[in-house]
Amino acid sequence: MKLKITSPESLESVIADAVRQRILLTKLKAALDSEIAQVSKLRQPRITEVNDQIAALEAEVQAYCTANRAALFPEKKSRETNLAEFGFETTPPRVETANKKIKWKDVLSRLLRLSWGAAYTRNPESTVDKQALLADRSTLTPEQLQAAGIQFCQDEQFFIRPKPATARDLVPNP
Repeated sequence: MKLKITSPESLESVIADAVRQRILLTKLKAALDSEIAQVSKLRQPRITEVNDQIAALEAEVQAYCTANRAALFPEKKSRETNLAEFGFETTPPRVETANKKIKWKDVLSRLLRLSWGAAYTRNPESTVDKQALLADRSTLTPEQLQAAGIQFCQDEQFFIRPKPATARDLVPNP
């Protein structure tokens, strides 16, 4: 579609067309959002039911695996079946305050007082740069962590991950 504006009147006409199209687009998007909301409302009870079933089944598997960890996972923290991989994994490291009494504003003021601490703050909003701390976690000493009032933490979590072919072959589309 090639438009040719040749006068102020044709400019006005093209602007009017553009505005009409924008209004139409807004109405179409609103209709789509309404339809999506209706479908979500229809599907939500079944989604909640399946989600609850998954939680119960995975809790049972985790309880069994935790109780029989030594026998089930003698060499590795995970196992495979024909349908899935499951086991225990360590979460990514994160930065936390050293204890519940220390707040992040306290950590920030401590870091700003330490000769090496400014590298772990962000300006202008003056916040703790957790990413920088995580990046340097292997070089920071226990004394530095204590002075700053922080610690690095990792948890272990249980997982069950279906193999890619499982989703295709095991369960029909809803």
